[in-house]
Amino acid sequence: MTVAETILVFAGVPLAIIVLLALLIFLPGGRKRVRYKSGQPWDHAPIWYEPHPDGAAAGHGSHAALPAGSSAPVTAGPLGGARGTW
Repeated sequence: MTVAETILVFAGVPLAIIVLLALLIFLPGGRKRVRYKSGQPWDHAPIWYEPHPDGAAAGHGSHAALPAGSSAPVTAGPLGGARGTW
């Protein structure tokens, strides 16, 4: 390969791709949608985002919470932690 071909392949082609992508991004066009700006009245129907259509309380059945009890004493064991002092 000559020097000109090398420069064209390793500099010209990537530069052409970058310029093409920049033109596609920054050129006006496409579908312009009206956007909501704060202070304007909201004229759309509400949309609820929740994990299940039955609501947040669905799927728990008749299970009750566990009764409060005394916890077992914590015994001293091997050391650990973020610093790795095991």
